[in-house]
Amino acid sequence: ADVSAAWARIRDDADPTTWTAATTDGKTYRVVAEGAGDGVAGLAAALAEDAAFFCGLRVGDRFYRVLYIGADLGLVKRNKAPMQKNAPFNAMPGASADLELPTGERSAAALQRLVDAAPTSST
Repeated sequence: ADVSAAWARIRDDADPTTWTAATTDGKTYRVVAEGAGDGVAGLAAALAEDAAFFCGLRVGDRFYRVLYIGADLGLVKRNKAPMQKNAPFNAMPGASADLELPTGERSAAALQRLVDAAPTSST
């Protein structure tokens, strides 16, 4: 699925989708999971340690772009992931903030702490 289309669903008040998670094979980005109604907990549960995830998240009236780099991802891919986030994040305009969930901390509590600490201005 298309990252920009998934982001549009998150931003659409009439659509129940609250989060999306995408990965890359190095050339293309594909949405691997989406959820409705479970927000932070649903997104955290969809993350895995063997990939880098480029995510969109809606919490109330705020929208976040989230990067998560799995602990089991190879060193080269782990180092490339922060640079690879530009393409999918550019396809997600109007976010309140960009968040990076620390490697190995893919819990709902860790993600909620980032959301709670995020600035409120639009990027």
